[in-house]
Amino acid sequence: MTVSRIDRKVRILIADDHPIIRRVVRSTLQQHPHFEICGEAVNGAEAIEEAKKLKPDVVVLNVSMPVMNGFEAAREIKTILPESAIVILSQNADQHFIAEAKKVGVQAYVSKTKAGESLVKAVEGAVLGEDFLFVE
Repeated sequence: MTVSRIDRKVRILIADDHPIIRRVVRSTLQQHPHFEICGEAVNGAEAIEEAKKLKPDVVVLNVSMPVMNGFEAAREIKTILPESAIVILSQNADQHFIAEAKKVGVQAYVSKTKAGESLVKAVEGAVLGEDFLFVE
């Protein structure tokens, strides 16, 4: 078992339009002793509303969602809650997406294909204020 670098409760909001992905992300993150899932959203607009209400420490966002994409939601959440870290979880890992993530203030970008082994590390890094992390 990996030793946690975090010693406090971290509240996490998950936003993805696919219920199975949300369930897998929830299950993966709940294995960390200090991570608590405080809410879920099915699109970017709902993620913003939930973030306003719940004030999470971290928001895990998919890029491709209906109503409002993850980048638009990230930009708005960072304006409203600059202290909340943003982790993008996406199938798209090209340089344009990564550059856009950095531009809107995202702390980590994780490919969905690597989520199982890298998502916890990315969330920990985001919470600890580490430099931008990209896991393809």
